[in-house]
Amino acid sequence: MCIGLTGIRFALESDWKSAVVCVLIAAFFDLVDGLTARMLKATSKIGAELDSLSDAVSFGVTPTVILYLWIVSITQAHNTYMLGWYWIPFIFYSSCCVLRLARFNTTNREASKQDEPKVVSYFVGVPSPAGAILLLTPIILEVNMLRFGHSTTGLIQPFYVCLWVMAVSVLMVSRIPTISLKSIKYKISYRKVIFVLISVILSAAVIIREQWLSLSLAIFIYIISIPIFALYVKRIK
Repeated sequence: MCIGLTGIRFALESDWKSAVVCVLIAAFFDLVDGLTARMLKATSKIGAELDSLSDAVSFGVTPTVILYLWIVSITQAHNTYMLGWYWIPFIFYSSCCVLRLARFNTTNREASKQDEPKVVSYFVGVPSPAGAILLLTPIILEVNMLRFGHSTTGLIQPFYVCLWVMAVSVLMVSRIPTISLKSIKYKISYRKVIFVLISVILSAAVIIREQWLSLSLAIFIYIISIPIFALYVKRIK
């Protein structure tokens, strides 16, 4: 939650890179918080509620404020009339994010009462951390274009950004199955360990050298995975 609020602070200062990084760090914390709590044997009901509250702030409020302030910075509107219309999709996104979190919590409580094993683990709809990162894709696209010397003037239109916001919002509350890390099962044979280690090291080097380009590639792969994984789950069922 503190990282999410810090992202808002950077957005108020028009430091868009740092604001996006804050959301990425918050997503990483969201990935490891449950694992950390189980390792420390510190799971509790209040922890689950705090997790949802932090998610609502970091992934429901923070990306909304960041992207809206970014739109204000690039729009050519000389009055607040169009900005008022641009704000509506962001309200819709935050509402969908909160509804998605509430549905996730309810589903988890119901699933914990049933001991029926799932054939494959997956999320229903795009999870809130992934939704927040998808929402910030226009800023990430601008950062990459500016790095390679391409001007974004007139290319990224606020209207299309708002359509993107609506699309991400619908994906979050949809019933589409999306990939979960728990659904990824792999076995590495002893003979292939060295090749896996070399691949990981090379991948880490590329990511360190081209963080923003790697992030764009990861977002593209995730978007492509949504329909593919949905068809896979339907086939398994």
